[in-house]
Amino acid sequence: MAGKILEIKDLKKRFSSDFLLDIKSLSINENEIFTLIGPNGSGKSTLIYLINLLMPADSGKIFFENEDILARKIDKPAVRKKMGVVFQEPLLFNTSVYNNLVMGLKLRSGNVEKYKNNLDFLIKKLRLKELLGRSPKTLSGGEKQKVSLARALLLNPRILLLDEPLANIDQATKDEFSETFFKILKEKGTTTLYITHDRNEAMAISDNIGVIDSGKIEQTGPREEVFRKPINEKVAKFVGVETLVSGIVVNSVNGVLEIKINDIKIFAVGKRDLNEKITISIRPEDVMLLSDVSEPEKLSTLNIFKGITTEIKDMGMFKKVEIDCGFALVAYITETSAKKFNLKKGSQIYAAIKATSVHLF
Repeated sequence: MAGKILEIKDLKKRFSSDFLLDIKSLSINENEIFTLIGPNGSGKSTLIYLINLLMPADSGKIFFENEDILARKIDKPAVRKKMGVVFQEPLLFNTSVYNNLVMGLKLRSGNVEKYKNNLDFLIKKLRLKELLGRSPKTLSGGEKQKVSLARALLLNPRILLLDEPLANIDQATKDEFSETFFKILKEKGTTTLYITHDRNEAMAISDNIGVIDSGKIEQTGPREEVFRKPINEKVAKFVGVETLVSGIVVNSVNGVLEIKINDIKIFAVGKRDLNEKITISIRPEDVMLLSDVSEPEKLSTLNIFKGITTEIKDMGMFKKVEIDCGFALVAYITETSAKKFNLKKGSQIYAAIKATSVHLF
């Protein structure tokens, strides 16, 4: 089992704006992609700067390969040589793409030949061959970022720090490039701390995820756990939970709770005390819409609600359907399903939700 390569304890950094980054505990294992997601201004980039020793911390410890790199006598250049870092804006020199790629090698080891296989691998995978003789000034934003990422990966860093490197790339280029790049990270087993505010990106690539807000880590864990079982309402909203409703537990039988929401009852799996006030969360993709429930016994769900659509929004690849079924419920469906149900505002529809898909906090 891979061990921890980075561990943060009681890290604090306060700014004149009175913003405080306060990380009680955070760890990243070798060979994993750990994604930190959160809104703008939550402290994500500050954390990258602190780990890469580009900014002094006020207090706390950062253990990198079991050594506290915030200690006074630490050799900062030696630590940075083991890390790769890429920011939103590509940092390229006014020379050829090839020279940009190997510049780090020349500065650190002077031995380009030693890394030739890795260089050839990255040139092929990222389709850089036609760009090698060009100046960065002639490249598109996506091409520049390709070069920056390849340069960082070429050195086989012990950890790769990525601060929203795809944020300023147009969507078409991002879609094409990101899949290739993330496959490279997995294939090479590169330990990565990936910073983003894009939850879909995080869900696609991460082994583990952390959610940060207002300088504090709200939750960490395997990606499925964080997205399916948010620890609080703040995390739930950020990871894409559209339905959040307060209720009270009125019954419990064999681990199945009966929860009253207004005059509606919903069933969920869990352990809670009777009369306990709780919040339920339901992901929109866990809601199944039905035109009728003439044979409810064929449905493997305890929760079936009759409702009226109050809003239908086009979200690109799917439709977001808002339903009033005694409480506000949101579902995602495909364009095909929307046409099949002939959905429009004011349509009657049934919604089915498995008890296991109702999360409580």
